[in-house]
Amino acid sequence: ALCQRAVPTTAHHLIPRAVHRKKRFRARFGIDEMRARLIPLCRLCHNAVHEFIPSEKLLADEYNTVETLLSHEGIARHVAWARKQQG
Repeated sequence: ALCQRAVPTTAHHLIPRAVHRKKRFRARFGIDEMRARLIPLCRLCHNAVHEFIPSEKLLADEYNTVETLLSHEGIARHVAWARKQQG
């Protein structure tokens, strides 16, 4: 979903599972939406997302769409680099 390379992917929860039980997030998104918000990421990009944004709450609050992930300077730089990599 980020680098668009043709490599195996993993499922990334845009709203991390660690916050699914929190009342604030259940009220804001609903449990079904939180469970459904998944995107495929290659392992390089998945690791980068969690390295640049280590807080589960910050991921859920501010970086819960592909667009907001790409707006993060570090992730945008990583994606530009990853797109140039071979498999």
